[in-house]
Amino acid sequence: MNGLPEQFPTDGRAAFTGLVCPDCSGNLVVSVRSDHVSFHCRVGHAYGIAELVLAKEGALESAVWRAVFAFEELAVLLADLDRHGLVHWCGPDNCRARSELAQEQANRLRAIIEADRLLAERSPGNGEIRMGPA
Repeated sequence: MNGLPEQFPTDGRAAFTGLVCPDCSGNLVVSVRSDHVSFHCRVGHAYGIAELVLAKEGALESAVWRAVFAFEELAVLLADLDRHGLVHWCGPDNCRARSELAQEQANRLRAIIEADRLLAERSPGNGEIRMGPA
């Protein structure tokens, strides 16, 4: 599957993409006016090329953080159930193992986030693309 259409739209035209809006998950349409390429969804969220990439990166980071917090919360819940003796539904060893696994998964995801770097940043003024933080 391609993100952008095989035949890029010509001036004044629009085409559906294989991408979704980073804000609402609606299908994105790409349009071209003169030399300006823009993306918009049915709701009205609109992006230039750089804004779309940054919004996609931001949405991805938010999703990974939500997963980290969900794993950490699950680990704490399972540990607390064990501490209170409420593990008859799965057994204490199984509950502890599940809690440890959830914490390990949270730690792995945190490591991914901490190792993450912006794909590229535009330098003000000269339009050059450079890697890493400003």
